[in-house]
Amino acid sequence: MSIFTPEVSIIIKEARPEDAVKLIEYTKIVGAQTDNLSFGKEGAGDTPEVEEFIKRIGSDSKSVMYFAWKNDDIVGCANISSMKRRMSHRANFAISVAKSEWGSGIGSALLEKCISFAKDNEIEIINLDTRSDNFRAISLYKKFGFVKIGRMPAFSKINGEYIDADLMYLDLREKSNNRRKIEAFERLEAIRRENKKEIDFNKEREEAMNKKHKIQP
Repeated sequence: MSIFTPEVSIIIKEARPEDAVKLIEYTKIVGAQTDNLSFGKEGAGDTPEVEEFIKRIGSDSKSVMYFAWKNDDIVGCANISSMKRRMSHRANFAISVAKSEWGSGIGSALLEKCISFAKDNEIEIINLDTRSDNFRAISLYKKFGFVKIGRMPAFSKINGEYIDADLMYLDLREKSNNRRKIEAFERLEAIRRENKKEIDFNKEREEAMNKKHKIQP
């Protein structure tokens, strides 16, 4: 997937272990730009740790990580992380975008890519958490159909301050469920119409018999 503007193009590609150094550089930049993430200016870890993380995601058929590239630098990152066993129909979602690219459409493109992956890989529900005061992110999630289901108090702690988080989810079953409800309703309507025809027919026959024998109702 690509996002083109007259000045530059953004390329979205699946993460590779050899991108680990670039990812670490990126996380140090975004970690210093905002307090909306689970890490700060220290970034996401060292190279072996990040390489292993990317490999682990790549080896899981129901997990994925995408990078948005601008020239040779990562400017956005999003991932779907699957859950296991009885929760294997669910996955967790996380996203970040460099502050210089806020409002550029990169967040929407990454989110759309992850939702498409989820649909293609039998993920039915996507979960996420975000700071309750991160209104820009919440607006983006709502645009794609995410619904707030609760708030976690003191979800994170930054410089001694406790931060609440909104818990949100996207139910990818909803459209298919609605389709099934519509089909069930249509079947009931068809049955009702058929029953009505039968009742009307019986009534007409009864009225005809009464008329024939001159029986008053």
